[in-house]
Amino acid sequence: MVKHTAHNGKAVGSNPTSPNYKYKIKKIALSIFFMLLQAAQKIGAGLSTFGLAGAGIGIGLIFASLIVGISRNPNLKDDLFRSAILGFALTEAIALFALMIAFLILFV
Repeated sequence: MVKHTAHNGKAVGSNPTSPNYKYKIKKIALSIFFMLLQAAQKIGAGLSTFGLAGAGIGIGLIFASLIVGISRNPNLKDDLFRSAILGFALTEAIALFALMIAFLILFV
């Protein structure tokens, strides 16, 4: 294996003041920056899915309250069910918004 040396006897690219060395450092720093950017993107998408957990809890509470309300007053079954479906739809919309934000963070 032939070792390429500069006029000073040192290996080519080992001189910290050479332009080639500075280019390598810049390239490494840029690749580290992009890796950190990708990691932050994945962490942000994961954190945005906490809205899905909140929506799941909210939907559970809505239907638990529906069951309690119907068991206390069965005559209001239809009115309570309409209100519960409206609450379910609004809560599910929030979950879909959180999922949309997660996909936007990942793919845009």
